[in-house]
Amino acid sequence: MSEVKEYVVNTTKLTDTTKIKFAENPKRQKSAAHERYTKYSKAKTFGEYLKLNEGKFAMADARYDLAKGFLQLDVK
Repeated sequence: MSEVKEYVVNTTKLTDTTKIKFAENPKRQKSAAHERYTKYSKAKTFGEYLKLNEGKFAMADARYDLAKGFLQLDVK
């Protein structure tokens, strides 16, 4: 059995398999944040998000988007 990685974002624990969803892109047009959001907002799990938004801003983007409600846990 593989080890489950946990990531803490704004005191919310997420794993690679945590289901997520994103709001329509709220970032300022033509900004670097808008470009990143366009790419990573296609992710359906937090693991996919990390693959689509690899780089130094990944966790900062996740914290910001979660705090603003742009990133939501997809609990059904």
